[in-house]
Formats: sequence, structure tokens, C-alpha cells
Amino acid sequence: MFLSRVTLDLRRLNIAMMKKWLSAEQPYACHQWLWQLFPQDQQRNYLFRQEYSAAQGLFYVLSKNKPQQDHNLLHVETKPFSPQINKGMYLNFCLRANPVVTRNNKRSDVLMDAKYHAKKQDIPQEKWWELQENAAQEWLVTQGEQRGFCLVPNINNLPNVVAHQQQRFIRREGENPITFSWVDYSGYLKVTEPEAFLNVLYNGLGKSKSLGCGLLMIKRG
Repeated sequence: MFLSRVTLDLRRLNIAMMKKWLSAEQPYACHQWLWQLFPQDQQRNYLFRQEYSAAQGLFYVLSKNKPQQDHNLLHVETKPFSPQINKGMYLNFCLRANPVVTRNNKRSDVLMDAKYHAKKQDIPQEKWWELQENAAQEWLVTQGEQRGFCLVPNINNLPNVVAHQQQRFIRREGENPITFSWVDYSGYLKVTEPEAFLNVLYNGLGKSKSLGCGLLMIKRG
């Protein structure tokens, strides 16, 4: 596996590309631009995360194949990624995920599902976000139980949810709009099953991976 730090030079975007960069199409456009680094791949074999705080387009990309290093729009810095993971290891983490829940064989966004049930139960609007945040937190706890890690409570026992956003865009003219939410998590975790945890590191967590979700970033605490 390879972990790359990729910078998009916004000065080199043409008018059409800049329009996509400044629109709701940005997540899908970034996915397409990053795929150009893997001309040999017929299917997407990488995960990526965009750092929205950066002045330029900054991405972290985890891939099975080494990305092309010479690109007219993208500056690429790559290193091998083969972490040594042991049971009981404590790690800092950050994750941008698209958490979903399945009810009656229908997949729904966790945040919107919590909001829907709050409205249905006539819960005051000022309490909706707390319920949505708790639902997003519970999703991550459940993922950990199934995938080889557990969350370590912080000092104030606050949720690991640090940000969220809902996005809606049309990928191609004539298609139905795509709507999805992402949630940013950060905190501290403990590895309980190294093999299962490595699978999450390499293959991602949750849905909408082609839109910049799922890459679990870790570092030693």
C-alpha cells in the first residue's frame, strides 16, 4: 500500500474545472482528477480525504498501486504504507465517513434518519442535533465493535463528532441528484483485533468512498 500527499494546483485549472471546483460537484470532480494518477487501474483502488482547511486543494490518498508522480495539475509525495498493528495498541485517529443505517431493507443517512424520527416524535428542534450527534457516535462505536477497534473516551466524555456537512449534486446531466452527508470524527482508539483493523485501514470504513469518505487516518498517541 502507498500513502500520498497530493496538492492540486488551482492556478492550472481551466474554466470548466474551476467551475466544478467551486460547485457542489467538487467531491466527484476531485475523485475523477485523482484517478488520473492511476492510469493502469480500471476500477477505483484508492481511498482519499480532502483537507478543507488548506488554501490549495490538499488530499491524502491511500492506494494499492503507486500513483503517477508526474502530473500537470497534481503534486504528489508518496511513501509506502505498511503499519505494524498490535492488539492493545492505542492510536490517535481522524475519519471522514458517510454513516448510514438500514431499516426495512432501505439504506438511510444516519443524521437524516435521526432527524426524521425526532420530528416524528415531536421532539423540539433545538434537541435535534444532540440526537443526530449521538446517532453518528453510536454508528462509529458499532463499526469499531465489528472491525477490530474500540473508542477511548476523552476527558470530558464528549462525542468524537467534530464536524458534519450534507452535500447534493448532479453527477451527469439527466441523472437524479446525489445527496449524502459526511461526518468528521477524531479521537483516540484501541486496537482489539489487528487483522480486522488492518482491513479497515486498507479498505476504508462506511459508504461514499468515491466521494472522499472512508479513509481512516492514524498516528501513534
